[in-house]
Amino acid sequence: MSALRLRFAVWLALVAVLVWLFVTQLAPRLRIESDITAMLPQTAPDAVVEQALARFAAAAGRRSIFLIEAPDFARARAAGAAFAAALARGDAFEAIEFERHVDWAAIDAQFGPHRGGLLSQQDRELLQREGGEALVEAALRDLYTPTGLIRVRPFAEDPLKLYGNFLLGLTQPGARLALRDGVLTPADGHPGAVLVAAVLRDSPFAIGAQHKAADALASAEHALRTAVPEARVASSGVLRHAIVNSQRARHEIGLFGGLSLAGVFAVFAYCFRSLRPLLLVVCALGVGTLASISAVHGLFGQVHLLSLVFGSSLIGVAVDYAIHFFSDRFREPAGWSGERALRHVGPAIVVGMSTTALGYLAFLVPPFPGLRQMAVFSVAGILTVGISVLLAFPLVAGCRGRPMPRGLHRGFTVLAGIRRPAGRRLGLLAAAAAALLIGGLYQLTFIDDVRALQSTPPALAADEAHIRERIGGGIDTRFFLVEGADAEALLQREEALRQRLDLLVERGGLAGYLALSSSVPSIARQRADRALLAREVYGAQGPLVRLLAQLGFDDAASVRLQAEFEAGAQQPLALQDWLASPLSEPYRALWIGATARGVASVVALNGVSDVAALALAAADVDGVMLIDRVADISTVLEHYRRMALVGLGAVLLAIAVPLALRYGARTALRQLIAPVGGGLLTLAVHGWLGIPANLFTVLGLLLVLGLGVDYGIFLREGAAARPVTLLAISIAAVTTLLSFGMLSVSVTPFIRSLGLAVLLGVASTWLLAIAASAPSYGDTA
Repeated sequence: MSALRLRFAVWLALVAVLVWLFVTQLAPRLRIESDITAMLPQTAPDAVVEQALARFAAAAGRRSIFLIEAPDFARARAAGAAFAAALARGDAFEAIEFERHVDWAAIDAQFGPHRGGLLSQQDRELLQREGGEALVEAALRDLYTPTGLIRVRPFAEDPLKLYGNFLLGLTQPGARLALRDGVLTPADGHPGAVLVAAVLRDSPFAIGAQHKAADALASAEHALRTAVPEARVASSGVLRHAIVNSQRARHEIGLFGGLSLAGVFAVFAYCFRSLRPLLLVVCALGVGTLASISAVHGLFGQVHLLSLVFGSSLIGVAVDYAIHFFSDRFREPAGWSGERALRHVGPAIVVGMSTTALGYLAFLVPPFPGLRQMAVFSVAGILTVGISVLLAFPLVAGCRGRPMPRGLHRGFTVLAGIRRPAGRRLGLLAAAAAALLIGGLYQLTFIDDVRALQSTPPALAADEAHIRERIGGGIDTRFFLVEGADAEALLQREEALRQRLDLLVERGGLAGYLALSSSVPSIARQRADRALLAREVYGAQGPLVRLLAQLGFDDAASVRLQAEFEAGAQQPLALQDWLASPLSEPYRALWIGATARGVASVVALNGVSDVAALALAAADVDGVMLIDRVADISTVLEHYRRMALVGLGAVLLAIAVPLALRYGARTALRQLIAPVGGGLLTLAVHGWLGIPANLFTVLGLLLVLGLGVDYGIFLREGAAARPVTLLAISIAAVTTLLSFGMLSVSVTPFIRSLGLAVLLGVASTWLLAIAASAPSYGDTA
């Protein structure tokens, strides 16, 4: 008894330290992460690409686009104004873009001193192709048509509209959008819509920012419908997806955890008919949960919501040790005690706890932050609950055994009477099992596309598709990373890339793109444009002089324009000067800045429809790389899925070693029949049902391997009291099936894959473990 009290005192001391650390150190700074991409592996080949990914993802993730639609433009504009004003009243968003007022004075102050070296793409191509006379003809034509009224500067200051066309190119919203009455509207012939853009103040994956943004969006939609009842809003961006995924995760944590606990309560209440086991298992689970959260937060600095969703299913696994402990009460009802139970089931609990933890530790192998969190969460919980059973339960579990409930006794008497077939029947059964496995495995398919592991609510998917159709799509997840030794080299490489992208836009493979060099030409380009203008437009007898003379201007006008050209051509526009001006604010997210190899920028893409042509666009441009994280992650998923299949074999060998040392090689092989067979049956069922498998299916089989070995160990260790042991592993299997059965209906696809694999695997492993441990027909009882 003194040894039991000492163990209990050690357990109390450990629990007290854990609770103190959690309350004083962890709880005040507990951080819950909801970014689904944080669960995925990092695919950046080097630090520069990682820097670009972080910068681009942060900028794109905070931006949301809202398309406000109504029967006509006037009502759409009124609804958009109400929506934008409501968003601006809160503090969730740092910028709201609705009305666009072009400050021509500020733009001219920035670009005017450099105008002698600035040309629009269209004017440059026209000059190169047809010379200055084509510009003169266009200028004369403009004088007698309405298009001539669209000028940034008066005719006398910019007669050929060269400078004005360059500035208009900077402010034009794009081919699929038009500026009307100061707001953006889709240029698709249906003008009853306006665009509102909003930039979130914090990360869209911060829980606090999500709450604020959700409230702001609800108020904005209410204001919109109050102003224009028939108006509707469609959204595009990370924010709405992040809010929905967080809400789903929180719902599943409560639902799965609550149902798992309810299932455990029901099983304990029926099987053990006592309040004490129930209270003890709740206490052990509580301590295990504190240990899991503390371990994850201590190692990773945060706890992901999906780790908590997965952890809610841990209840069904962790209670196995309590179930085995209290099931021992049925072995000898008259003389049972916690101390005797510890001697009888303690070794099996230690071995089972070790093998199950080993199965979860396999999650640490792939470089998936989320999986590693799940591994730490699970191992910490399992070890804590198992240690609680070994240290605390023997003293406080009481000293009364109980007879097995009559209903359970009848059922497990049947199970205890199972015999393994022998001779011809065994051969026929083996042949049927082989046919089932071969047929299912032949039909099995694997899908490694990361998009198959994400779940988008139909309403949000419909909004995204609708916005893509009307305005040509939002910012794509793909982008080009452009690097150079300095800013000039970078801009030149961007310009070379843009020539390819312009061709792709013309062919319809790309809706558009954003690049720094669209606003700031390289110095080499500015000098080339200046030389082109000097040769084709300016000069003593150039086309500009003849045009002004033809229209009645005196020589002083030509001299003044020539002098302005010379002055504006001597001072090229520098990228750093432009970045320092307020005009560059919408484009600053494209500038990565200094890197280990020089400087870098991003060319953002819009509406990619031809991925193959996009990849070819930068195939031979130095310093340009297409970053396609979706494709990269999918490749990594396939690689680690193959590794996980190999890892299954490695874990199998790792588990076989301690089993062989304890039971001998022949018995160890027999112990592995159930987990190996259960895993193969799980994959075969996937094949027969046409359900694709993936990395998470394979990782689920690692859990099945650990749990299946547990069942075999308990049946081997408890062979002297087979009905009681059958009861224990069956109750354990039921609680595990309840927990992972719920995961198999999760709305998060990869958790659903994991849950389904464990659900099928545990069910088949439980049956195989009973059959493999049963005596054959030729044996005596």
